[in-house]
Amino acid sequence: MSLKIHVFIATNKGLVALQNMIDLNDSALQSVITIKGSTDIASISPAYHRFVQKTTGLIQKEFGGNSFRTNISRNIDQGSSWQLSFYIAHFIDSFAKSSFQLGNGVLQTGDIALIATGQVNTSSGVIEPVNHIPEKYITASAQIKLWMQKGILVEFFIPLNNQSGQLPELDCVIYPVMNTEQVREHIEQLLPIELSPDGHKTAKKSPEILGASAKLAAQKNIKEAPNFAVLERAGVRRLNASGLSILSAIVGFLSPLKIRMLFVMICFAVITIVLLSSEYLIQDDEAHITRFAVTKKSNPYCDTNAVLQVTPIAGQYVTRAPSIRLHEACSLTLITPSTVPQIWLVADTKALIELEHQLIEGESHWNIPIPTQQQYDREYILILTHEYLDLADLAAFKTKLSGLNKMQRPSIELLAEFFTQIDVNPQYISQKLVATNQ
Repeated sequence: MSLKIHVFIATNKGLVALQNMIDLNDSALQSVITIKGSTDIASISPAYHRFVQKTTGLIQKEFGGNSFRTNISRNIDQGSSWQLSFYIAHFIDSFAKSSFQLGNGVLQTGDIALIATGQVNTSSGVIEPVNHIPEKYITASAQIKLWMQKGILVEFFIPLNNQSGQLPELDCVIYPVMNTEQVREHIEQLLPIELSPDGHKTAKKSPEILGASAKLAAQKNIKEAPNFAVLERAGVRRLNASGLSILSAIVGFLSPLKIRMLFVMICFAVITIVLLSSEYLIQDDEAHITRFAVTKKSNPYCDTNAVLQVTPIAGQYVTRAPSIRLHEACSLTLITPSTVPQIWLVADTKALIELEHQLIEGESHWNIPIPTQQQYDREYILILTHEYLDLADLAAFKTKLSGLNKMQRPSIELLAEFFTQIDVNPQYISQKLVATNQ
C-alpha cells in the first residue's frame, strides 16, 4: 500500500484540501480549479492558470505537464497565499512514483499532512510573506491536534519572514522556508524518492523488496556453488592414502637430531605466520573502523588545495564527533564498514534525512549535508542502524519528532527512548557545527 501525502491550504477560515490534480494533456486549454469535483469554478482559478503557465508562472517550467484541473474542498475567494500549497502539490505529483501518491484530503493513520501558506515569486522562487498567519494557526489548530492523536505526521510551511513576532502554539512542526529550492529539498528528504540513472525522479525500492532480491540471489549462489566440504573430505582421504607412506619414508631417512631440528624450524615458521597474520588482521580491522572525514578549506574556496582531516569514531553506543566551523567545511563524510545498511540524520530543525552512500574499497562513504542556514550554531545526530526501518516504524518516528514543542530540540535521550520501544538498538553519533560569525 502506497504512502499518501495530503496537501492543505491554510486560510483564515480553516484548512482547504487539494483533493486531486489531473493533467489535461492539452496545452491549449486553460488550467482550472474546481470545487469538490463539480463544475463550479474557484475564484482564484484565473490566477492559478497564470501560476501554471510557463510565460507567467513556474509549474510548467519546473515540473512539465500541460494544463491542469485541480479540485479543492471549498472555494478560496482571493489572495495569493494558496500558491505555496499548490507548488508543493505539483512537486509531489511530478514524481514517477509507486510507493507514495498525492492524497485526497481524507487522512488515515500513517498518512502525511502538509499544510502551507505563502506567496511564490514566480521569477526568483522566493517565498514571500502573507497576512493573517496567527488566524491561520488558530483555525487549523484543532484539526492538527486530532491528526496528531491518530499518528498522522503533520508539517506546516510558512514564509521565513513570517516567523518573527508572537504566534500561537501549534502541536506540529513549523517549517519557515525562504525559497522553492528549500521547499523541494525538505520534501525530498521526507519522501521515499531517489534519482534514477537517467535523472528522472522515481520511488525508492523498499528495504523489504531489496531484502527479498538479496535472499533469492544468495539462495541461487548456494545452489550453484560447489560443495567445498565434500571436496575437502575427498582431499583428506587422498592424503591419508598417499601421504602416510611419504611421511614414513621421510622420518625413516632422518636422524633423531635432524628430526628435532626440523620440528623446531616448523614451530618457528608456524609462530611467524601466526604473528604476521594477527598483525595483518589488526591493520585490516583498523582500516575498516568508523571514521569521520571533513574536507576543510585551505583558502576561501573549496578546491584542490582543500585539506582532508580524518578522525576515528569510537564504536560505543553514544559518541560525539569533533565540532567544526561551518565556514571552513567543504564536505562532511562518515566512513563505516559496508555492513551498516542505513543511516538517518536528525537535524536540529527536527528534519529526518536518510543519508546516501557510495561503496569505496569495501567501505560505505555516507555524505552528510552541510546546512545552508549558517548564521547560528547547528547540531545533528546520526542514527546508525543494523537493519532497515520499516515504513510503520519510520512513520512513528516522524510523528515523534513532529510532536516536539517549538523550542525543544531532538536529543539522544529522546531518540533512545523511542528506539527502545521498537526494539532497535542503533549507534548514535552527534556533532556540533559552529556558526560562521563566531
